[in-house]
Amino acid sequence: MATIKRKKTDTDLGTMILRNMALVMERERERRGLNKKEMARLCEITSPYYLQILDASANPSLQVITRISTNLKIPLQELMMGQKLSVE
Repeated sequence: MATIKRKKTDTDLGTMILRNMALVMERERERRGLNKKEMARLCEITSPYYLQILDASANPSLQVITRISTNLKIPLQELMMGQKLSVE
């Protein structure tokens, strides 16, 4: 049986984006009063994948990041950069 290598972020920027995503997703989960399984369902990802995002071991595709942003109704930039956008 072949061993499947898990994709890993290999850049500082990738690691920063994953950490920011985890912070924003957990903030939104707590704000909405959801458990982790419910949050994963809302984001249309599996619970194990949600946990991988939280511990920065996932390598989500742009489609997955966009789906999470859309389902949470938060801007993509906020999800990836971890800060709410100011309106000027």
